[in-house]
Amino acid sequence: MASRVLDAINNKGNHEVGNLNSIDIDLVPYGAECDGDIDNFLLVEMFYDDSDDYKTKCKVLSDATLKSFLIASVEERFLGTSPQAPYVEELVDFYNGDGELARLVYLNKGLRFETSAFEKNTGLTTIVKGNVAHFDVATKKYIISEVGSEHADYATAYTKFEVVYYEDDGSYTLCEKELVRLEVIS
Repeated sequence: MASRVLDAINNKGNHEVGNLNSIDIDLVPYGAECDGDIDNFLLVEMFYDDSDDYKTKCKVLSDATLKSFLIASVEERFLGTSPQAPYVEELVDFYNGDGELARLVYLNKGLRFETSAFEKNTGLTTIVKGNVAHFDVATKKYIISEVGSEHADYATAYTKFEVVYYEDDGSYTLCEKELVRLEVIS
């Protein structure tokens, strides 16, 4: 017989994953409440909800020309190790839920992080160190481009990134998702 709990145990998430690679990070004090479900390691914009005592909220970036923040909440994993609870939560199961308080990181120049939320720009065949990137609001992914052949929206993006590490052999993964390491350059 099926059950909701059994379904939850058997279904693996497919959320974006990543890591912060900088030791010195600046956090938005007290974070912000999520307006909708948001995967970690995406860019968000902050706003104040005047109908709720000007509560600080965040949503996925809607305009790449706006100042943004990296959403990087800490995952608290359930590690069931007994025969009665063998399930282990994987990082792909986590996301920031609507109404939850999220940790936001200032995108200071030099900040490094890894993310699985990326794709190659049209015409780019191989991702290499030195490629550039920006956050695409339509796909909710970082678009990686070759210098000199940047995506059309790269020039107007408020925050720009440089690829500082990528392995194309499938060995640089987290929860079986490929990662790219980006550094904020402006």
